[in-house]
Amino acid sequence: MKIAITTLLLSTGILAACATAPTPHSRSYVAGQVAVANAEKMPVSTYGNQELTVARQRLEASRIASHNGKADLAEMLAIESIVSSDLAVAKTNAGVTAATNQQLQTQSNAMQQEMLRNKKVSP
Repeated sequence: MKIAITTLLLSTGILAACATAPTPHSRSYVAGQVAVANAEKMPVSTYGNQELTVARQRLEASRIASHNGKADLAEMLAIESIVSSDLAVAKTNAGVTAATNQQLQTQSNAMQQEMLRNKKVSP
């Protein structure tokens, strides 16, 4: 009977210790994973590759910090990974938009030149 009670108390203590151990699955960490995954779906290699690399590094550092019991540091690093991912996406969107605008401007200039040429040729 004493062994059963001792075993029960020991098991309860172990479960309680495990329940309070920090995990890398905090809301910020999961949000960081989602943000990195979303950024990876975009063509960031041209415009936001450096920021995406930083985001991945911060997310991994967050996982390690959480594993080492440094919850506050893990939280901060996870948030930094979200910000870096968002920056990668924003830079990519801005770069793609600027490239599209440049292409449209070039086409518009070509059309204007063609219209001027046609005007000079017309009687």
